[in-house]
Amino acid sequence: MKRVLAAAVGGLFLTTFVAAQNTISSELEALADAERAFARAATQKGIRDSFLEYFADDAIAFNPAPIVAKDRLRGRPSRPFSEYELRWEPRTGDIAASGELGWLTGPSTFIDHTSPGAQPQHGNYLSVWRRQADGTWRVFIDIGSEPPQPVPFEPGFTRFPFGARYAGGEPQTASVAALLTADKAMNTKMAAAGSAEAYGEVTTSASRLHRSGFMAPIGTTAIRSWMTENAPAMTASTGAADTARSGDLGYSYGIYDVKGGQPQHGAYVRVWQRDAAGKWLVVADVVQKF
Repeated sequence: MKRVLAAAVGGLFLTTFVAAQNTISSELEALADAERAFARAATQKGIRDSFLEYFADDAIAFNPAPIVAKDRLRGRPSRPFSEYELRWEPRTGDIAASGELGWLTGPSTFIDHTSPGAQPQHGNYLSVWRRQADGTWRVFIDIGSEPPQPVPFEPGFTRFPFGARYAGGEPQTASVAALLTADKAMNTKMAAAGSAEAYGEVTTSASRLHRSGFMAPIGTTAIRSWMTENAPAMTASTGAADTARSGDLGYSYGIYDVKGGQPQHGAYVRVWQRDAAGKWLVVADVVQKF
């Protein structure tokens, strides 16, 4: 009886602990609210001008090497929402314990109303946000994929399920170095043993793989299967990485290539979170082809 009771209490504790880990904090809700305000601004100002407002001055885009995002935006004409309709909303994501770095993802739709009979183009965006010195949130990286159908998410907004998070408290320079090492090790593994093995070692049951033309595979098993079937000969080269001060969340980006039947070349962006044991894990991975 004591063993049964202990098991029950242990299970309750674990369930309560995981639930607490995945609770939406006020800081994460504020980040989601910033994304929602960004989306509303697009309906009022249009895509280009709202992006110029909500992108950080040092925000980057890819070509496929990183470039200044605002410079590229300024080179495009301003179009009203009545012509280029873009709608999106945050559905999941997370924020660092230190509160200055976070990421969000969700569904989007785009309609070019200047083209007669145009149909909605479905999207799955991912954005990396940084809190500015004045306390406002601004986008540092915005990258998306184009799935063939609307992307399903849990109702409302939920914190990305990750379990126990890192709380080691090492200097940020050490965290950045550790993430760079993890990203390079993943790319080395990819070249030596294949993309499926590389992704299998650093993903979770909730990790997301965003690829245009496909619905997003979710979780290690689905990601391994997708990579085996669609990009077994993928290689990648690390460009840069950065982390939050708390060392529990970060991002990396670089260049990738896919050899074989349908060769590809472009940029990748990975969002990483760190577990309680200090291991960096990929929670979202997006590529942009060029």
